[in-house]
Amino acid sequence: MENEDQQVEQIKKFIKEYAPWVVAGLVIGLGSLFGWRYYQDNQLAAAQDRTTAYQEIIDSLQFAEDDVAFGQAQQLAAELGNTEQAALAHLQLAQVAVNNADLTTAQEHLSNALNATRVDELRALINVRLARVAIATGDFSNAESHLNAVTSAAFTGLVSEVQGDLYVAQGNYEAARDAYEVAASRQGENASPYLQMKIDNLAGR
Repeated sequence: MENEDQQVEQIKKFIKEYAPWVVAGLVIGLGSLFGWRYYQDNQLAAAQDRTTAYQEIIDSLQFAEDDVAFGQAQQLAAELGNTEQAALAHLQLAQVAVNNADLTTAQEHLSNALNATRVDELRALINVRLARVAIATGDFSNAESHLNAVTSAAFTGLVSEVQGDLYVAQGNYEAARDAYEVAASRQGENASPYLQMKIDNLAGR
Protein backbone atom coordinates (compact mmCIF):
# COMPACT_ATOMS: atom_id res chain seq x y z
CA MET A 1 0.00 0.00 0.00
CA GLU A 2 1.16 3.55 -0.72
CA ASN A 3 1.47 6.14 2.02
CA GLU A 4 -0.76 9.20 2.18
CA ASP A 5 1.65 11.60 0.44
CA GLN A 6 2.07 9.23 -2.51
CA GLN A 7 -1.69 8.87 -2.83
CA VAL A 8 -2.15 12.65 -2.83
CA GLU A 9 0.39 13.12 -5.61
CA GLN A 10 -1.20 10.38 -7.74
CA ILE A 11 -4.64 11.98 -7.36
CA LYS A 12 -3.26 15.40 -8.33
CA LYS A 13 -1.54 13.94 -11.40
CA PHE A 14 -4.67 12.08 -12.48
CA ILE A 15 -6.89 15.14 -12.18
CA LYS A 16 -4.41 17.37 -13.99
CA GLU A 17 -4.01 14.98 -16.93
CA TYR A 18 -7.41 13.39 -17.33
CA ALA A 19 -10.11 15.52 -15.69
CA PRO A 20 -10.95 17.52 -18.88
CA TRP A 21 -11.51 14.33 -20.86
CA VAL A 22 -13.52 12.61 -18.13
CA VAL A 23 -15.89 15.59 -17.99
CA ALA A 24 -16.09 15.84 -21.75
CA GLY A 25 -16.70 12.12 -22.16
CA LEU A 26 -19.90 12.31 -20.13
CA VAL A 27 -21.64 14.11 -22.98
CA ILE A 28 -20.02 12.46 -25.99
CA GLY A 29 -23.35 11.35 -27.42
CA LEU A 30 -25.30 14.57 -26.94
CA GLY A 31 -24.71 16.46 -30.19
CA SER A 32 -23.42 16.51 -33.72
CA LEU A 33 -19.73 16.15 -34.52
CA PHE A 34 -19.39 19.92 -34.87
CA GLY A 35 -21.29 20.53 -31.67
CA TRP A 36 -19.23 17.95 -29.85
CA ARG A 37 -15.95 19.49 -30.98
CA TYR A 38 -17.13 22.93 -29.95
CA TYR A 39 -18.16 21.61 -26.53
CA GLN A 40 -14.93 19.65 -26.18
CA ASP A 41 -12.78 22.68 -26.95
CA ASN A 42 -14.68 24.82 -24.46
CA GLN A 43 -14.54 22.20 -21.73
CA LEU A 44 -10.81 21.73 -22.24
CA ALA A 45 -10.22 25.48 -22.11
CA ALA A 46 -12.30 25.76 -18.94
CA ALA A 47 -10.43 22.88 -17.32
CA GLN A 48 -7.11 24.48 -18.22
CA ASP A 49 -8.28 27.76 -16.68
CA ARG A 50 -9.22 25.93 -13.49
CA THR A 51 -5.82 24.24 -13.40
CA THR A 52 -4.12 27.61 -13.81
CA ALA A 53 -6.20 29.05 -10.97
CA TYR A 54 -5.32 26.07 -8.79
CA GLN A 55 -1.60 26.61 -9.49
CA GLU A 56 -2.00 30.26 -8.49
CA ILE A 57 -3.39 29.10 -5.15
CA ILE A 58 -0.45 26.75 -4.61
CA ASP A 59 2.07 29.46 -5.51
CA SER A 60 0.34 31.96 -3.25
CA LEU A 61 0.40 29.63 -0.25
CA GLN A 62 3.95 28.43 -0.95
CA PHE A 63 5.62 31.79 -1.29
CA ALA A 64 3.52 33.99 1.00
CA GLU A 65 1.76 32.25 3.87
CA ASP A 66 0.42 35.44 5.46
CA ASP A 67 -3.23 36.31 6.03
CA VAL A 68 -3.49 38.25 2.77
CA ALA A 69 -2.19 35.32 0.70
CA PHE A 70 -4.49 32.94 2.56
CA GLY A 71 -7.47 35.18 1.91
CA GLN A 72 -6.65 35.44 -1.79
CA ALA A 73 -6.28 31.68 -2.02
CA GLN A 74 -9.65 31.22 -0.33
CA GLN A 75 -11.30 33.52 -2.86
CA LEU A 76 -9.76 31.64 -5.79
CA ALA A 77 -10.86 28.31 -4.33
CA ALA A 78 -14.43 29.58 -3.99
CA GLU A 79 -14.40 30.72 -7.63
CA LEU A 80 -13.43 27.22 -8.78
CA GLY A 81 -16.81 25.93 -7.60
CA ASN A 82 -17.48 22.20 -7.38
CA THR A 83 -14.51 20.93 -9.37
CA GLU A 84 -11.63 18.57 -8.67
CA GLN A 85 -9.23 21.52 -8.75
CA ALA A 86 -11.35 23.23 -6.10
CA ALA A 87 -11.19 20.11 -3.94
CA LEU A 88 -7.39 20.05 -4.17
CA ALA A 89 -7.23 23.77 -3.43
CA HIS A 90 -9.36 23.35 -0.31
CA LEU A 91 -7.08 20.49 0.77
CA GLN A 92 -4.09 22.82 0.54
CA LEU A 93 -5.91 25.54 2.46
CA ALA A 94 -6.92 23.03 5.12
CA GLN A 95 -3.28 21.99 5.55
CA VAL A 96 -2.22 25.62 6.03
CA ALA A 97 -5.00 26.03 8.62
CA VAL A 98 -3.82 22.91 10.47
CA ASN A 99 -0.26 24.24 10.46
CA ASN A 100 -1.65 27.41 12.05
CA ALA A 101 -3.58 25.36 14.64
CA ASP A 102 -6.89 26.64 13.23
CA LEU A 103 -8.83 23.40 13.19
CA THR A 104 -12.20 25.06 12.66
CA THR A 105 -11.05 26.61 9.38
CA ALA A 106 -9.35 23.35 8.42
CA GLN A 107 -12.62 21.45 8.92
CA GLU A 108 -14.50 23.99 6.81
CA HIS A 109 -12.08 23.64 3.90
CA LEU A 110 -12.08 19.86 4.13
CA SER A 111 -15.88 19.84 4.07
CA ASN A 112 -15.81 22.13 1.03
CA ALA A 113 -13.32 19.77 -0.62
CA LEU A 114 -15.58 16.79 0.04
CA ASN A 115 -18.55 18.57 -1.51
CA ALA A 116 -16.52 19.58 -4.57
CA THR A 117 -15.35 16.16 -5.75
CA ARG A 118 -16.84 12.86 -6.86
CA VAL A 119 -13.50 11.08 -7.26
CA ASP A 120 -13.62 8.14 -4.83
CA GLU A 121 -9.91 8.19 -3.97
CA LEU A 122 -9.94 11.92 -3.27
CA ARG A 123 -13.08 11.61 -1.17
CA ALA A 124 -11.38 8.84 0.80
CA LEU A 125 -8.37 11.05 1.52
CA ILE A 126 -10.58 13.96 2.57
CA ASN A 127 -12.64 11.75 4.90
CA VAL A 128 -9.44 10.49 6.54
CA ARG A 129 -8.28 14.04 7.13
CA LEU A 130 -11.68 15.07 8.45
CA ALA A 131 -11.45 12.14 10.86
CA ARG A 132 -8.07 13.37 12.07
CA VAL A 133 -9.41 16.86 12.68
CA ALA A 134 -12.41 15.41 14.51
CA ILE A 135 -10.10 13.37 16.76
CA ALA A 136 -8.05 16.47 17.52
CA THR A 137 -11.19 18.36 18.53
CA GLY A 138 -12.58 15.48 20.59
CA ASP A 139 -15.48 14.77 18.24
CA PHE A 140 -15.01 11.01 18.29
CA SER A 141 -18.41 10.12 16.86
CA ASN A 142 -17.81 12.31 13.81
CA ALA A 143 -14.33 10.82 13.40
CA GLU A 144 -15.82 7.32 13.34
CA SER A 145 -18.39 8.39 10.75
CA HIS A 146 -15.73 9.77 8.41
CA LEU A 147 -13.62 6.62 8.71
CA ASN A 148 -16.66 4.45 7.97
CA ALA A 149 -17.29 6.51 4.83
CA VAL A 150 -13.98 5.38 3.30
CA THR A 151 -14.61 2.40 1.04
CA SER A 152 -11.54 2.50 -1.23
CA ALA A 153 -9.35 -0.56 -0.73
CA ALA A 154 -6.24 1.54 -1.31
CA PHE A 155 -6.88 3.38 1.96
CA THR A 156 -7.48 0.41 4.29
CA GLY A 157 -4.05 0.70 5.87
CA LEU A 158 -4.37 4.43 6.45
CA VAL A 159 -7.89 4.04 7.85
CA SER A 160 -6.64 1.39 10.29
CA GLU A 161 -3.90 3.74 11.46
CA VAL A 162 -6.29 6.64 12.06
CA GLN A 163 -8.70 4.22 13.74
CA GLY A 164 -5.82 3.42 16.09
CA ASP A 165 -5.37 7.14 16.76
CA LEU A 166 -9.06 7.34 17.63
CA TYR A 167 -8.78 4.44 20.07
CA VAL A 168 -5.77 6.09 21.74
CA ALA A 169 -7.72 9.31 22.15
CA GLN A 170 -10.52 7.29 23.76
CA GLY A 171 -8.07 5.50 26.06
CA ASN A 172 -8.67 2.08 24.48
CA TYR A 173 -5.01 1.11 24.12
CA GLU A 174 -5.53 -2.59 23.40
CA ALA A 175 -7.82 -1.82 20.46
CA ALA A 176 -5.38 0.87 19.32
CA ARG A 177 -2.49 -1.61 19.30
CA ASP A 178 -4.52 -4.07 17.24
CA ALA A 179 -5.50 -1.34 14.76
CA TYR A 180 -1.90 -0.16 14.39
CA GLU A 181 -0.69 -3.70 13.76
CA VAL A 182 -3.33 -4.14 11.07
CA ALA A 183 -2.23 -0.82 9.58
CA ALA A 184 1.42 -1.89 9.56
CA SER A 185 0.53 -5.14 7.84
CA ARG A 186 -1.55 -3.43 5.16
CA GLN A 187 0.84 -0.55 4.54
CA GLY A 188 3.83 -2.86 4.28
CA GLU A 189 7.14 -1.27 3.28
CA ASN A 190 5.40 2.05 2.59
CA ALA A 191 4.38 2.50 6.22
CA SER A 192 5.61 5.73 7.76
CA PRO A 193 8.14 5.55 10.62
CA TYR A 194 5.57 7.30 12.79
CA LEU A 195 3.36 4.22 12.70
CA GLN A 196 6.04 2.10 14.35
CA MET A 197 6.57 4.85 16.91
CA LYS A 198 2.86 4.72 17.74
CA ILE A 199 3.08 0.95 18.25
CA ASP A 200 6.20 1.29 20.42
CA ASN A 201 4.56 4.00 22.54
CA LEU A 202 1.82 1.57 23.51
CA ALA A 203 4.27 -0.93 24.98
CA GLY A 204 3.32 -1.72 28.56
CA ARG A 205 -0.08 -0.08 28.37
